[in-house]
Amino acid sequence: MRYLVPYVLITLLLNGFLGATVTVSVKYRYAVVVSSEAYGMPEWKLVIDSLIRKHSAQGVSVLFTWYRSVTEVTDELGNFQPDYIGFVARPVSECNSAFVVAVSSLCRKLDDDPYVDAIWGIITGYEPSDVLRAISESLEVKTVVSASGNLLYEPPIERYYQAIGMTCDSYTKTDYLFAECAGKVHTENQRPNNETDRIKIIASWLNGPRLDVSISDKGRIDDPVDCIITGGHGNVNLWQCHYPDAGREGYMRSSEGVLYGAPYSGSAIAINAPTPKIYWCASNCLMGNPNNKNNIVYAAFHSGHAVQMFGFINNASAGDEFMAWGIYDRVTKCAGRVTLPQGFFLSQNNAIFECVNPSGLINTERVKIYMDSTVFYGDPAGDVHFYNTGETAHAYTTDFTFAKDGSTGAAEFTYSFTMNAHDLEYGEGYVYQFRPLHMLPVRIDTGSVVVKSNDGGKALITDNMLIWEMLERGETLKRGKTRKVTWTATCLDRPTSILQHNSQGMSVSKKLEPRILYHPMKGLKFINFGNNTISYCIIDVCGAVCQNGRYSPTSEGSKTIPSLFSFSPGIYIIKAKCNGIRFDKRFAVYR
Repeated sequence: MRYLVPYVLITLLLNGFLGATVTVSVKYRYAVVVSSEAYGMPEWKLVIDSLIRKHSAQGVSVLFTWYRSVTEVTDELGNFQPDYIGFVARPVSECNSAFVVAVSSLCRKLDDDPYVDAIWGIITGYEPSDVLRAISESLEVKTVVSASGNLLYEPPIERYYQAIGMTCDSYTKTDYLFAECAGKVHTENQRPNNETDRIKIIASWLNGPRLDVSISDKGRIDDPVDCIITGGHGNVNLWQCHYPDAGREGYMRSSEGVLYGAPYSGSAIAINAPTPKIYWCASNCLMGNPNNKNNIVYAAFHSGHAVQMFGFINNASAGDEFMAWGIYDRVTKCAGRVTLPQGFFLSQNNAIFECVNPSGLINTERVKIYMDSTVFYGDPAGDVHFYNTGETAHAYTTDFTFAKDGSTGAAEFTYSFTMNAHDLEYGEGYVYQFRPLHMLPVRIDTGSVVVKSNDGGKALITDNMLIWEMLERGETLKRGKTRKVTWTATCLDRPTSILQHNSQGMSVSKKLEPRILYHPMKGLKFINFGNNTISYCIIDVCGAVCQNGRYSPTSEGSKTIPSLFSFSPGIYIIKAKCNGIRFDKRFAVYR
């Protein structure tokens, strides 16, 4: 097992705290995680520094670097308590299936509870310039192309501002949602331009600066495609439009960073999209797999002009309800309230809650597979969101308030849920779509939580989130009715005094906790022990003493013990003592 204590590079920032909304105007903590090798490359360093500068304007932004494994930064991330984590990773060598699984697992280990502790995303691209572009762009999603099936509406919900849907099992049926029609869907039994192969249609739309679609007396769409939701069948470098077989429609393919249409008949159509887009592979197999540079992921961010993407790294099947349709419904049924990465975060935690508190309605063994095999690509705190159709058009509305006593830190929190579209029955759909989850705007002491009133079942309150089993078996919440939960807790003020500005405007460490780092080429290093003498002993996993000694750190507050090259490969433990305080740390020696 690799267990390394990482170096942490702290850079820039302003003070602030969490803001889990679709805008980025509220202060939050953002962690940028990257390999030390990538940060040493000028073109990737430019990307990383740009990302840090971008989020420093909104709060605290800190860079964490790893040497051999991304899991090295787990402890330091836990101490930082980030609200967002952007994992910057080079294609294939760093960003691969194993990396996705490691990152997903890591984000559940930042504190003692089993839940995901920060909204995260993997930031990658075919080349560094793709990443730099993607993290620099904003997008308000107005125009959606859904190639997965009928557009499902629950009047008066307007899932999107405007949209076109073409079903997987038809060559003609097309649904239109025009902005001027207030959510009413118009259906034609004819594809645009009377074309039966959707690949030709969609390739043309992706390549164009805007659509030019109109139905006489019904409406018009002349904006660019902002989001494409795929369907049919998927593979690592292929999207099959038609379902269940390919039929008389072609494929979308990818190679060497380029998306291109391969129609049923005719020449290939290279795609070079001029405007930013979300590629949402809602339930397709393998389209999020990053193991080869020819895969869809890298082409989407290169010639496809992606700013965000969601996909599966494995085959999708039963058990994907939370990570496929749970995300889809939480983002679209209240369009504009929750971003795609926030929907990903909520659905991950909802899936964990279901596994810990099984309803019996869903196979939780299958659910567990997809928590680590679905992935969001892009800046998790990027300014990318769906057009807000307004609370009256949402499937349900929520209200959250909290009042804090500035002198004691005590606060009262109230969350309410009102169902607008229809009666809400306890069942499978409620479990993965509607069970209330809410990200708290402050961190709280979970030991201080006191539930004052509760109109529903179990209210799980973590340090930064509410998960509420609002309905219990057999219950129904009538349309228009509201349920509420209220609790009190002590707010935690996360440290912000560790940073100060130097004359160049960047930040330097002011006072950090003492820690022990290990670098396989440089040895052990004591950080932030001041000028105090450190006594230490290094033992192997069998308890045999391998080295001991005493050191007085330098005036910079650090001291390196490089004489580990004679150690055999394996796991070791250093036991250090300074001013009566003991520090134990495991590390691994490799050759």
